[in-house]
Amino acid sequence: MGGASVFLIKPRRSFKVPVEAECISPDKFAGLNLEDLKKLKVFEGNRTYRLEELFYIKAVSKNSPSASVKIIMEGNFSKVWRIGEEMSTGEIVIKGNVGPFLGFRMRGGVIIVHGHAGPWLGAEMRDGIIEVHGCAGDHVGAVLRGERSLKGMSGGIIRVHGYAGAEVGACMNGGLIAIDGSCKAMPGVKMSGGSILIRGDCEGKAGARMTGGKIVVCGRVGEVLPTFYIDGIASSVKVKGEKIKGPFYLFLGDVLGDIECRGRLYVSVKNNPDFKVFESLLETMSDDC
Repeated sequence: MGGASVFLIKPRRSFKVPVEAECISPDKFAGLNLEDLKKLKVFEGNRTYRLEELFYIKAVSKNSPSASVKIIMEGNFSKVWRIGEEMSTGEIVIKGNVGPFLGFRMRGGVIIVHGHAGPWLGAEMRDGIIEVHGCAGDHVGAVLRGERSLKGMSGGIIRVHGYAGAEVGACMNGGLIAIDGSCKAMPGVKMSGGSILIRGDCEGKAGARMTGGKIVVCGRVGEVLPTFYIDGIASSVKVKGEKIKGPFYLFLGDVLGDIECRGRLYVSVKNNPDFKVFESLLETMSDDC
């Protein structure tokens, strides 16, 4: 990252309770000198600390108002929440595991994790890129519980190279979530737009109550909800410009979410031999025409 102000952060000790550290963000670091950075506030449980009391902080290069900010984090951050919250620029590189709400409501910039990420990764994300070279917990790119807007991820890219938990992309309405491994149940629940690509298996109930968007499952699917109906077999499908080879069963739905069935669910033909029964339905539909 040419011309960037670079900072290195390491934990001073292991944490037993959650540490809320939304101040660890390129936006919050921009233009501050090292002494001011050390005074930023964090919470460990219900106690307030200065950032320097919980973390070692080193300026690898000089900070200036005009320079972009890169934050390198080394160590175990699995108890540290809200890193990169609402960030809009810069870069965060985490060399280790990280806790919940990484990139929460992110609006730009890049986050790269060389480890595992906790739940709510990229929740309510608006733009930017998050890449996890490990696994992620539940609710990747999802909306928070109790949010009146019911708007999850609306833009940007989240890529997880391992597996992910349940409810990937809940209430998603834009952007791309790509899971290289498998995921648990109900990806795309209440989804209205965007794309979810699962290269591995899915436990089932993909797209429950979805009203739009696209879900592609390249592996096995535990079940397809009865509120989806088979529309055809596609030889391939495009996801954000990438052509994914099939063939895929194409299902439309969820009729419980929208009678027009604007959601599209693509399921691998090869890896789901139990779905052969749907081909007879297609033949029946063809005969009726």
